[in-house]
Amino acid sequence: MSWANLAGLLWFLPLGALIVALYLLKMRRRDVKVPAKFLWPERVDEVRANSLFQKLKPSWLLFLQLLALLMIVFAFARPQFLERALGGSVTVLVLDSSASMQATDVAPTRMGAAIAQIDRLLANAKPGDRVALVEAGPTPRVLASLSDDPAKLRRALEKARPTDAEADVGEALRLAAGITRKERSARILLFSDGAFAPIEDFQPGTAELAFVQIGDSGRNVGIAGFGVTGGQAFVGIKNYGLDEATGTASLFADGKLIDSWAWKAGADQTVGRTIPRVKGQRFEAKLQTGDHLKADDQATALSDEGARIRALLVSRGNLFLERALSLDPRVELEKTTSVPTTGAWDLIVYDGIPEADLSARAVLTFGAPGPTSAVRRVGSVKEPSTGEVEGDPLTKGVNFRGVYIDSGTAVEPKSGAKTVAWMRGSGKNYPLVVTSRTGGVRRAFVAFEPLKSDFPLQVGFPVFVGNALNELLPPLSSLQDLPIVPGRTISLPATKSEPMTLKGPQGESVLTPNRGVFVIRDAVRVGTYTFGDRKLFATLRSPIESKILPSDRLQVAGKAVEPAANLARLSDLWVWIAILGLLVLGVEWWMFARRS
Repeated sequence: MSWANLAGLLWFLPLGALIVALYLLKMRRRDVKVPAKFLWPERVDEVRANSLFQKLKPSWLLFLQLLALLMIVFAFARPQFLERALGGSVTVLVLDSSASMQATDVAPTRMGAAIAQIDRLLANAKPGDRVALVEAGPTPRVLASLSDDPAKLRRALEKARPTDAEADVGEALRLAAGITRKERSARILLFSDGAFAPIEDFQPGTAELAFVQIGDSGRNVGIAGFGVTGGQAFVGIKNYGLDEATGTASLFADGKLIDSWAWKAGADQTVGRTIPRVKGQRFEAKLQTGDHLKADDQATALSDEGARIRALLVSRGNLFLERALSLDPRVELEKTTSVPTTGAWDLIVYDGIPEADLSARAVLTFGAPGPTSAVRRVGSVKEPSTGEVEGDPLTKGVNFRGVYIDSGTAVEPKSGAKTVAWMRGSGKNYPLVVTSRTGGVRRAFVAFEPLKSDFPLQVGFPVFVGNALNELLPPLSSLQDLPIVPGRTISLPATKSEPMTLKGPQGESVLTPNRGVFVIRDAVRVGTYTFGDRKLFATLRSPIESKILPSDRLQVAGKAVEPAANLARLSDLWVWIAILGLLVLGVEWWMFARRS
């Protein structure tokens, strides 16, 4: 506590002395003749000799008057205290709602503690302070646009929902920067533990970026690997904390316990266990440990190989293609910028990088054929026009007409390859999309790179990628139970045009099909979801989210972001003290009136 006018306390001495002096003075009385003194009640205090001063006697009135004076003098001295408050007239508060923010090292959770801090900031906002709220979840969203109504902002804060997924903090910050781009002076405050992927593409503009660190412990153990293949199950357990951890693990097959064991792992150590001769369709691994994050203590795996697609994307960077591939819930996507020398995948996607001879069940190539491709390169075509499309499942629902292509690759199909779409350039027709099946490997070739066209901006782009996955690999419609990643948007084929209900750990939601596809965005918690006859099993396997040790400094776009240093400001108490002093005076007046 501090004082804006500490010298004002000195007024208590003379004013208090004056009140006490009034109680010491005797009243000057005048003589009055009465017929008989027995008519008056006996007053002992009036038979003493009259004098200038009298002896000070205890009195509740005196005490209340001095107390009221003390409070008024305190109010005049303006006591102040530090409180958490907004630092500017325009502020965007970004709330991290990722899986690591569900850690319980602070009560009730990190996200709950962050919401409580934001609520206090909104309660202490000054008149005229404009605030916006952004939730940094798997799909960032604006909870409230800029407003100076604290009540409205606090109601919007109640819409924030916890997730067991990775958060796209970079996109959330870009949303915040978009809100403040027209403001001369603004501030973006990120409430997070710092457990998210590095952010490269971000420019705050004129706004100041700071963060409020949430959390105080990194103690966590999670399931880092879990799979069933060839009648064997493997469970990998990693200790993400700084101290040794112990606990027990259990393996269930179709709901029945088949194995349980004790484990011990040192700091940043992974321990594994292989269980041979397992039988069943659905397997669950569960940990019993006293860590702070529960979302990564359970995992689900299916024995059906078609329920999982290990996909490798070889690209210099293509967010559109990454998101289109991720719409299929079977896909477990790995990314690389160069062709690996070894490895085996279910699907390899080459984006502008020549196809190589790697082990895969299916190959999808954009723009750059290789020795194993279904086509041979014969040249290039500048700004070709898209033309005829054959009736083929690969191009179903995709309209190439009107797609702008900056440059394409002129190719000719090899023996056994089939052209399902054409383009025209330099007065000739060239294959645009070619499919083939050789040696048990299904291949599809597209004669241009997506980022050298506006195809990724077309509605048909994710449809084409989905068609490619279903044609090159087992169709999704034959699979009833599917493992999914929490928070990832997925699409499922719709057999009917009627809405369906998704039931899961966070409640129910009704989905309506669009173009024959259900798009699911609400599976953000770990657990089992029911969607018609299907069951979806959401499992968190993210080293970023499992490593919950809070960061005291963030790296954003190559720059260090320091913790917010001036979230506190001085707030006056004099109004409340003055009101309390007036209440004491009211009590003193009531006691005086009652006594009189």
